[in-house]
Amino acid sequence: MPRRFPVTGVLLAVLIAARVLRAADPDLALRWQWATSTTLHQMLRHPLGVLLGSIPWVADGPVAPWLAFAALAVGGLEATVGSVAVLAVAFGGHTAATLISEGILGLRVEAGGLPSSALHVLDVGPSYALGGALAALVALPTPRRLRTVAGMTLAVVGPVMMYGVTDGDLDGIGHTAALALGGLAGTIPALRRRAARPALSPSGHSVHSARPARSLAMPWRTPRPRLAYAPTERTTMPARWAMRVRRGRPRASAGTADVAAHPRQVWWSIPRGLHH
Repeated sequence: MPRRFPVTGVLLAVLIAARVLRAADPDLALRWQWATSTTLHQMLRHPLGVLLGSIPWVADGPVAPWLAFAALAVGGLEATVGSVAVLAVAFGGHTAATLISEGILGLRVEAGGLPSSALHVLDVGPSYALGGALAALVALPTPRRLRTVAGMTLAVVGPVMMYGVTDGDLDGIGHTAALALGGLAGTIPALRRRAARPALSPSGHSVHSARPARSLAMPWRTPRPRLAYAPTERTTMPARWAMRVRRGRPRASAGTADVAAHPRQVWWSIPRGLHH
């Protein structure tokens, strides 16, 4: 699995590692969560470290549903469009949704609608990345079973993720933006062409190949082109060959049955004394 699905394998590993650290040392895990929280102040100082470091932390609830969610959304999308594309969709959706939600929060604070303490809330978790990947998986031309499971999952978790968006909730705005951006990514022609390709077998070869199978007897020889004949010409080909053979042979003279048909045979039939 890590070789075929490196992005999914790394994501599952860091989710498990973060939960193990939280169980082993809760205080250290809590300090790391605040250090990687995607607030405007911290994103201005070290944006890449904050955006990457905030993904593994599941603040509330068990981690098992998030592992299944990640395996379906990121794993299914990686199997469909590849590792580079799923990394761009998941991390790009996570980054864009974070900037949108935190930007709207900052504008509300500047307008006086919220106190300044609202800028320093804990904002971590993989939900933006997983929501964008799931929406892209539903929008792309994936296999029917995978698309059905992804669509049912989106129908269940979508309303929960978008809860509070009308009230200006930070998580509701971010989740709605992630789902919208993921669905928009599913309409990109390059991703749709990659998703429409035939699936690869475990050996790395295409299961349904459009190219005809080549001969394995002598692969170094180029097949010679065959001449195309009309059906009426094929029936007359044996007669033509016979006529060519007959034209190449000289006929014997009438009344001399003992004369050879070939000139060389006629030459050797002359007595030796008459050669010169």
